[in-house]
Amino acid sequence: MSQQSHDQLLALLGGHRTPTAEELKQLILSLDNHRVLAKVFLLEGTPFVFQKSPMKYVIFREQVADRFGIGSQDVCIVGSAKLGYSPSPYKYGQSFSETSDVDVVIISEPLFYKGSRQLFCVLNEMGPSVYDVRSAREGKSQPSVDLEDWRKVKEAIRNFVYENFNPGLLPSDHHLRREIFDNMASTSGLFLALEPQVFVSKIRGRIFRSWKAAEDYYSNALREAKYQIRGERQTEPEIEDAEN
Repeated sequence: MSQQSHDQLLALLGGHRTPTAEELKQLILSLDNHRVLAKVFLLEGTPFVFQKSPMKYVIFREQVADRFGIGSQDVCIVGSAKLGYSPSPYKYGQSFSETSDVDVVIISEPLFYKGSRQLFCVLNEMGPSVYDVRSAREGKSQPSVDLEDWRKVKEAIRNFVYENFNPGLLPSDHHLRREIFDNMASTSGLFLALEPQVFVSKIRGRIFRSWKAAEDYYSNALREAKYQIRGERQTEPEIEDAEN
């Protein structure tokens, strides 16, 4: 990369405008510190969908915050609704459209622990039981494990280690998932009130214990995008978050 190109890319970090997909790609490839990219371009600033109505983004954050009993500073929009294109490792650069999701970050330590505990209670009911496993070790039987269940268990553990809770891992009829779904869905009218109107396919939410946990999560997503762009690693999409 030439010095001029390098200076232009670093100038984007000033946050005066949203980088294009190609500009962000070059930043992802050229910088080792993806945390600053996550903070400046994903977690801060007015999202693409609210660019022409920034005050409505303030209202959106206040509405979500009120429904979850948190401060509006602990709510933000990320993903393609934030940038106008997807920063996801497995669909990088896809433009935001009527079929796109709106991804919402919620910072709440109490909800993180509440959701995680209820998710582990659900996963604890999945088979095989500890008794069946012990019997298998003694040669009495050979239990089977559903691979989708095992994937959910592994993802739930990983999310807890990295201090985030994905409501999409809960059963579709679970009361907490429905509560989060209803809270998110109740804000969809704001998008229709935008000029031009934004038709939202799904509103999804992920709960983080702290802002640091959110920064860690999205900086890692950009790091995974770097590997994907370079063709060094295949990235598997995660199980979807709660959606409307």
